[in-house]
Amino acid sequence: MRYHALGAGRYVLRLDPGDELVASLRTIASEEKITAGYITGIGSTSHAVISWLDPESGEYLRRKFEEPMEIANMTGTISVAADDGRPFVHLHAVLAPRELIAYAGHVHEARTGAVMEIMVWSFDAKLERHASPDKPFPWMYMPDEPRPDGDDAEQ
Repeated sequence: MRYHALGAGRYVLRLDPGDELVASLRTIASEEKITAGYITGIGSTSHAVISWLDPESGEYLRRKFEEPMEIANMTGTISVAADDGRPFVHLHAVLAPRELIAYAGHVHEARTGAVMEIMVWSFDAKLERHASPDKPFPWMYMPDEPRPDGDDAEQ
């Protein structure tokens, strides 16, 4: 992965063949201390695991792809895990194999095929994710929203 700061909290990333997408986004978030951000990008993948969240069971139904696919679009957010402060990347993508049909879902992992080109915008805020017994994943709280543990949010 290579990235460059464009100024004003904006970054451009290029992932080369074999680079892992989610790990690379966590790396830049950690290195640049991004605690709130937006991600968008395009490219290709040689391996991906995406899923659909079943609202009834609260489980992710995963599907693995071991073939070259275009990434028609990827979008997501960067926040931080409240329990340990590590970057939390929440990413979705639309993938297309050679037949030009689309698969879309939550990205768990993706290895770069030919290339990925990604833009990241960071914001002067801290978005935290807290575990919640009634949610199947850590819930993102707004900066002024009360936290589940009863602590007041940072103002």
